[in-house]
Amino acid sequence: MKILPKVFDTPAFKGTEYDTATLPLSIRKYWVDQKKEISEISEKLMKLFPELQYDKILWAWHVTNTRCIFVENEEHDNVDNSDGDTIAVIPFVDMLNHDPIKFQGVALHEKLNGRYVVQAKRQIMGGEQVFVCYGPHDNTRLLVEYGFTLPENLNTKVLIPQEVLITLAKIAGIEVTKEHERVLTEVGLPSHLYATDEGPSWSLKNNVRVMLLEHWQMANGRWKKIIYSHDPIEDDVAAKIDEKLKIMLKELREGVAEKTKKMPSEVQWMWEEQVKVCDAAIAHFDKNVE
Repeated sequence: MKILPKVFDTPAFKGTEYDTATLPLSIRKYWVDQKKEISEISEKLMKLFPELQYDKILWAWHVTNTRCIFVENEEHDNVDNSDGDTIAVIPFVDMLNHDPIKFQGVALHEKLNGRYVVQAKRQIMGGEQVFVCYGPHDNTRLLVEYGFTLPENLNTKVLIPQEVLITLAKIAGIEVTKEHERVLTEVGLPSHLYATDEGPSWSLKNNVRVMLLEHWQMANGRWKKIIYSHDPIEDDVAAKIDEKLKIMLKELREGVAEKTKKMPSEVQWMWEEQVKVCDAAIAHFDKNVE
């Protein structure tokens, strides 16, 4: 107990209240779900133990949440994993810090012998700190869940819902019909921007390609042979996709930048990181032109 932290730097522990509408989509649902979970657990425990103070429950929740590791456990009558969550607290492993790039240790569960181990990817020198990767979390997720951020986080992302994608496409001069929308939904590819991508992702480009299809190309499921083909995209089609996508990304960038100016100071940095992702994606097109 003595080595456990006494405080945490998460918004929940500090009592920070975000207006959900001001949060980027990438963290909005997680923030709502976290608040709900803490509230429900607190209510249950206080009914069972009226003498318990909320701040003690909040501390205990953070101790567990920041240290628990997802492991496939056998079902237990006293453990509710109806949401698919199976967790364990594993000594030593929970002390390792996060680095999504330089991590030398890979944490994994060996089901055959029932052990959870950390395997080194390379030789580790004496006195060198061992890092693991908690997952592909952007800075908003790291802050809300663990209470820290990284100066250069390649997992930063911009979520682009289908309705926003369609609006951007129309601004770029693409005639999007109900048939296009139906095919987009059936394809089900995400249209997100990631800081790790060298330019827009394959799935985002394919969604733009869907919206550029002619009616006859979509009829009777013909679009499947086009979208799922392993053949290289024709040069003229690829050029058209890039042309429209660049316009769409510039429009998206301006929209995010304008939204950033209107946001409360405590969340502006979240939106500024999204602007940087848009800038990087746009710069990819300019670099290819040079």
